[in-house]
Amino acid sequence: MKRVIIIFALSILLTGCNNAFSDVTEIETVNLQNGDSAIIPKESKDAEKILDAINKKDKSQDDISSLLKYEIILKKDNNKEVYKLYLDLDNLAAYLAKDETLYKVKDNAAKPLFLSDAFSYIYLSSIYESYIELNGEKLSPDIEYNWNSKNIEGHFVNNKGILTGNHKNNNKIQVSQTGSIDIIHEKQPDNQVIRIYNQGSLINTGKDLQDLINNIKSDGEYYIECESQWHYKEGLKSYGSKTLKFTASVDIPADINIITKENYPGNILLISVENLNADETIKLITDAVKIDNDIYTYKDKNYYVIPIDLYIQAGEHKVTAVVNEGRENEYTLERTLIVLNKGFKTQYLTVSEEMNETNNDNTAIYEFVQLVKPARTESVKEKLWEGTFIMPVEGELTTDFAEIRYVNNEPSSSRHSGLDLAAPKGTPVMAPNNGRVTFSMEGLLSPGNTVVIDHGMGLFTSYYHLDTINVKKGDQVKKGDIIGTVGTTGFSTGPHLHYAVSIYNTYVNPYQTLSGIID
Repeated sequence: MKRVIIIFALSILLTGCNNAFSDVTEIETVNLQNGDSAIIPKESKDAEKILDAINKKDKSQDDISSLLKYEIILKKDNNKEVYKLYLDLDNLAAYLAKDETLYKVKDNAAKPLFLSDAFSYIYLSSIYESYIELNGEKLSPDIEYNWNSKNIEGHFVNNKGILTGNHKNNNKIQVSQTGSIDIIHEKQPDNQVIRIYNQGSLINTGKDLQDLINNIKSDGEYYIECESQWHYKEGLKSYGSKTLKFTASVDIPADINIITKENYPGNILLISVENLNADETIKLITDAVKIDNDIYTYKDKNYYVIPIDLYIQAGEHKVTAVVNEGRENEYTLERTLIVLNKGFKTQYLTVSEEMNETNNDNTAIYEFVQLVKPARTESVKEKLWEGTFIMPVEGELTTDFAEIRYVNNEPSSSRHSGLDLAAPKGTPVMAPNNGRVTFSMEGLLSPGNTVVIDHGMGLFTSYYHLDTINVKKGDQVKKGDIIGTVGTTGFSTGPHLHYAVSIYNTYVNPYQTLSGIID
């Protein structure tokens, strides 16, 4: 009887884990570094190594806090048994923890674990460190890798996957062209290419991240990939490729550009402002413009639509834009505006003394200031016009814009504010572009029957001396709509339309709009 018992005990010892874990149906391993899991079939060699390690262990008090760890789940029909596995590659040691008790795996059972495909992630410790350095700060984005490392027997094992970065905000970083950004590697790669995408389209490639960021032309979110490769070389313990992936919210400093090419006294000056953030301020300063200026948004840019002073001297004039004035991040932009020389005609007009006195009467002047000018002081912020303007009437030009006028041999107090276009009484007058009527009134002393249209962004057109008026204040008009007819009301020597274009109440060259403003 004693002999039978001894033989049975030896049988248990010799068969080891196979009998002790005969009820295990499969094993699941979970990499607690990246969350990857795998199912190990019971009949596989990896399962045999794991079960052997679980069977061969002794209690331990070693410090395992810095070691890479796995979760080992032994599945037994509807039950399961869970262990934590800790691997120490430096000392080829393995530890198991269960129910807060730590065990060290015996050396002969520990070594096979380091040769198991289930735990090849342990060799990823040889991968070179890579990170983003942004203004001196170290940021770790997600990294996709395909890496080969030598195992403890000198054979290369391959690992593929994603190293999750510790950068907050879902791998999105704030980048400014005034700062510094670079991709740093522990070991310089043999090849590297950086790709920048915008809305799914590849927009640039290169090797230097800062240069690529500096070439971005507008604010926005850009997806960036940095693919780096380390080639196999004799004596190396590892090689492979890594791709850093992140989204950069790029903040480009504001910039200004003078859009209009031919800038004469009395012309419209168009200046674009790019990449101005919603929380930023800008102030434009130039002696070429004598009125306060507003900034308007159209599509992805901001614009100044402003009048060049009619009396400005030709030559170079400084245009200065102060961004974030008075703030810590204040900066200044400067451009040079070249105002070209232009001569203006002189006209001598003879009228009856009664008409001359009526036009210069204080009552007429006061009436114009109180009624017409207020209609050109508030403009809608958006651009209402589309494309080029058309002339409101076909007629003979009798007085040009900004002509110096003498009435009865006396110089007029101001230049001619628009175009006088002579046409038969009753000739239709068209809206030169889309807009909103801000003034419509008959019987004014000097301009006679008058209409004013706001085209948005501070751009107005005015129509004087009309015979009839077809629109009222508040009406929306389209390019080509009939707004009235040619007449000779008010201070007029014959049937004609006085057509004026203005930035608010500063008159500008009407011909310029025929070529288009902004678009």
